[in-house]
Amino acid sequence: MDLVQLRSRLSQLYVPAVADILDDMGYTEQVLKGNLRPLYSDVKICGPAVTVSTYWYSSYRRGERNIESLAAIFDACYNGCVVVVATGGNREAACWGELMSNAARSRGAVGAVVDGAIRDVPKILEINPPFQVYSAGFTPADSKGRVEFSESEVEIVCGGVRIRPGDIVYGDFDGIVVIPKQVVWEVLEEAEKKVEKETEFRKSIRQGMNFREAVQRYKVV
Repeated sequence: MDLVQLRSRLSQLYVPAVADILDDMGYTEQVLKGNLRPLYSDVKICGPAVTVSTYWYSSYRRGERNIESLAAIFDACYNGCVVVVATGGNREAACWGELMSNAARSRGAVGAVVDGAIRDVPKILEINPPFQVYSAGFTPADSKGRVEFSESEVEIVCGGVRIRPGDIVYGDFDGIVVIPKQVVWEVLEEAEKKVEKETEFRKSIRQGMNFREAVQRYKVV
């Protein structure tokens, strides 16, 4: 997959248009739920998913962290990837932070998506160029003793969406959509056509065209 071309073309689009095309193609459960919000309003992310599953303890456990399962996340990272951590929506502890962001960035990752909580936000915001992270909120509580990172590069469910390693994660200020890797180029082509029509629709409306006439002409609503 040509990630440079993919990222360049998606940078000209927006998540709602891609989500609409996926709906039209029958992929109706591709938008992550849980009100996941980005650290930056103006930084998009786009890249193949490096997936991570988690296991939560029923109560706090003292002892050493499983470093190998944690290190496996960064071993799996590569240039242009997006790390996706499935927490089941649990926000009792942070499953991502500044040290993990730096470790992922050093391996080429462009961002992370966590359907739970993160921490160390001011330090993440110091990373340059920006390392975009989506999450369901913040907490200072450490993952150590509360949750383990069980497996990397396996099929997961994050934000209610089934995600396989290599599926394309695309996010902007509106949210995140996951494009199944087997249809990414088809989705991209159709989304480009939709955005072109929406641009013409917007221009016509601003120039005074009647709403009904614009809908009939461009068929984008």
